[in-house]
Amino acid sequence: LVAGLLLTGLLSAAAMAAPATFVLQEGTRWETIGCIVDSGVPGPVALILGGVHGNEPAGAVAAESVCAFRPVRGKLVVAPAVNAPGLQQSLRYLPGAGDMNRAYPPVGNETPADRMGAEIISLMNHYQISMLIDLHEARTFHKIDRTSLGQTLLFADNSASTGLAMDTVDAVNRHIADDVAKFSLVGHPIRSSSAWYAGKFLGIAAFTVETSSRQPLAERARQHLLVVTELLTAGGWLAR
Repeated sequence: LVAGLLLTGLLSAAAMAAPATFVLQEGTRWETIGCIVDSGVPGPVALILGGVHGNEPAGAVAAESVCAFRPVRGKLVVAPAVNAPGLQQSLRYLPGAGDMNRAYPPVGNETPADRMGAEIISLMNHYQISMLIDLHEARTFHKIDRTSLGQTLLFADNSASTGLAMDTVDAVNRHIADDVAKFSLVGHPIRSSSAWYAGKFLGIAAFTVETSSRQPLAERARQHLLVVTELLTAGGWLAR
């Protein structure tokens, strides 16, 4: 009995151990640390990106929280602060850096955005991911201003993404009271974005999540996590 209790305790401690980490653009100004949450059970791998644009902090906050998730199978690979210098200065992108979400694939190796795009594509390939979720923000609500993508879910143009996007929006909107803040499906990820690349070239489920920056930071992060949790649950990483 004692041995059994000790074994149970050891297994629980292992399950709750801190996730492994990885580094992107190591040794540069753009160095950023990510986490790998391994369930210990064979299964698919999901990649979650946050903080790609420096003036969109909610995605970074939400992605950091994903590092504390406990998947029941497979792995979660998370880069919470893709654009760490931009986040520090609240700038979408720094002069000369390039757009961190228009580098898939990179056009060269000249800018930090190109190099980050190349490293994240290497992550996709190394882990053979089967889902990508990229967390962003827009200036206002899409239902008020159609030129803004706030409160939308963009889904890759493939069969792996379409039905999942529809089910996710339906589920998430049950937890949002204000009609104007409910999520809409408006189309596919922007060309050369990470979700566009993953959907087109890897053929996997890939999504860009856009919240409206007119809401408080905590609410935006909560909504990001609602979407991430629903997608990961539907994909089998999390238990219902």
